[in-house]
Amino acid sequence: MNPRRLLVLALLVLIPGAAAIAAQGALPGDVAITRALQGALGRAPAWAGPMTDMAKAPWLWASMVAAVILAGLAGGRLRAASPLLAYGFAWGVDHMLRMLIFVPRPDAALVAVATASSSSGLPSTFGLVFGALFGAAFWIRGSGVRHQAVLALSALFMAVGAAARIVLGGHWLSQMVPSFALGILLAGLAVWLIGRLPYPSRSKG
Repeated sequence: MNPRRLLVLALLVLIPGAAAIAAQGALPGDVAITRALQGALGRAPAWAGPMTDMAKAPWLWASMVAAVILAGLAGGRLRAASPLLAYGFAWGVDHMLRMLIFVPRPDAALVAVATASSSSGLPSTFGLVFGALFGAAFWIRGSGVRHQAVLALSALFMAVGAAARIVLGGHWLSQMVPSFALGILLAGLAVWLIGRLPYPSRSKG
């Protein structure tokens, strides 16, 4: 696993995560970013709701299939299982953190909120799930056009998903960043563990 990448992701989890917990509200820039997205894309664009549903059953299964295909294209059949293992990690971490911390979701007095919720905005379940599922490709070594295409598609899924949650007023950017970073770290753990399995024919990554 790339130590520099690990450090950057850990900092993206710890710094905005700790700041969000301490602030118990929007961090500087959160409101402006949300308003800018809502101004550009609309307060509740038609695509945002279905995109959010991709992290919840039954559409979660379609996301899993897509993630498995992308990981398989990047690292072969063995690595294709890494998103499923990473999702298991994300499910457990999400439930554990929700028992330990609470951070309010966006305030409807500040930005448009499509669906009000009293649950904690940190972690973002969507960010954890999509980071875990589509973050695996970033830990699998490779080169060439196919690998670059897999990376681009994985990043696109995560970027569009993050935009959907923010534009709907479901989370602040300061809540999405640490959630996605933690999900990607869990994906890296899954790729590393699967890479340690004693399969002599496994592809290296």
